[in-house]
Amino acid sequence: MTEPNTCFELDIETAHRGYKEGTFTARDVTAYYLTRIAQLNDKLRAVIQVNPDALFEAEAADRAYQRGERLPLLGIPVLIKDNVETAGLMKTTAGAVALAHHFAGRDAHLVQSLRASGAIILGKANLSEWANFLTEGMPNGWSGVGGQTLNPYGDKLDVGGSSSGSASAVAANLTLLAVGSETSGSIIHPSVHNGIVGIKPTVGLISRSGIIPISRSQDTAGPMARTLRDAVLALEAMVGEDPADPATTHLPAGPPYRTCLDERQAVGMRVGVVKTDLSEEEQVLYDEAIALLKQSGIEIVTVELPTKAGLDQGDILYHEFKLGIEAYLASTTLPYETLSDLINWNNSHPETIPHGQKTFEKANEQSGRLIEDAYLTRRLDDVYHAKTDGIDRLLAEQELHALVLPHDHNYDMAAKAGHPTVTIPYRLKASGAPFGLSFTGTSYAERDLIRLAYAFERHVTRPVPPL
Repeated sequence: MTEPNTCFELDIETAHRGYKEGTFTARDVTAYYLTRIAQLNDKLRAVIQVNPDALFEAEAADRAYQRGERLPLLGIPVLIKDNVETAGLMKTTAGAVALAHHFAGRDAHLVQSLRASGAIILGKANLSEWANFLTEGMPNGWSGVGGQTLNPYGDKLDVGGSSSGSASAVAANLTLLAVGSETSGSIIHPSVHNGIVGIKPTVGLISRSGIIPISRSQDTAGPMARTLRDAVLALEAMVGEDPADPATTHLPAGPPYRTCLDERQAVGMRVGVVKTDLSEEEQVLYDEAIALLKQSGIEIVTVELPTKAGLDQGDILYHEFKLGIEAYLASTTLPYETLSDLINWNNSHPETIPHGQKTFEKANEQSGRLIEDAYLTRRLDDVYHAKTDGIDRLLAEQELHALVLPHDHNYDMAAKAGHPTVTIPYRLKASGAPFGLSFTGTSYAERDLIRLAYAFERHVTRPVPPL
């Protein structure tokens, strides 16, 4: 067994070097993370369950390495958000007691892709229950199955949601990589609050099949890691067409994302630095971070985002959730057929939903039919205000490659547009809370965002939480 400190803050490149040189094995690394979960998870509640086959998968990876196989994620442990289906002895609960005994019996498409790249599925991450679509006023990171996820930078700090466990686990070194999902902010928000890298891809870049749905127009999965390079390698593994998800069938061609991890490629790029209301401390940090972008040869243009007054505040998601969750239930062996069935079960077990289920109830008031004029009008308005007359117009008018925002500001506009965002941690505030930057672009602009984010990341050292 390798010494514990050998695996602390491990990245993919260092792990593969260790495997090659015989410093440690994939089994050593996996055992290290399982031990760390056992030591810290009672406090952090970042992990809902570990994969009982994780060590067997690690031993298989070691044998593959000895045979000369060199897959991109060979022997790399990955934690999967628990609204993403996994086969075998792991449940898929979305954090809900109503799904506490749900064995999906299949891997989501993205999990299949991770396995094909050599990844070890370490376990399932806690989340805001039902990916924060159960009710209003529920704390970020709380679920009936997993309890309250905490931010490793401080018990009183916001952990963010809904991919709370994925972010907390990566920050706390309970895993090397994690997968999150986002409908509106659920990768970006917890990534910045836990001081890690998050990539929320363009909707359709990664298949959603096998993910418990909220919104067909906004749902996506994405990687979460301690370094941009690791997140990019995970992104490459998950990207691909899937006949079960029509949104993936028009992926543009381009060089591998990893080739964009070169700060020289960012020289001469133009970014719009978005003016927004910040505290005095946050403004100082934001200005410092922008100065680092300038040092990298990036041209800075100060801009203002268009108003968000025309954006829908919920009806679209309510419509899409009712349709999506009932289609998902029909594909399982769960004893529920409709959203009403889930609501009734929760009402019969009120102790399992202490924060209520207002969002479920609002969604159940909708028909779930996406051909109604009211739904179609709101959806078209959303696309216009967030995308056509929003982010895309601003990028085009100012000839920008991306927008740069402090922390997780305005994530909802990118979510409604279906556009990608990359987060990079910068420094800690006086409270001990992480502060970082978000880079947002138009659809399929991941390569430009990676170039810019990498140029920024080269100037900073990710803070390590005080555990």
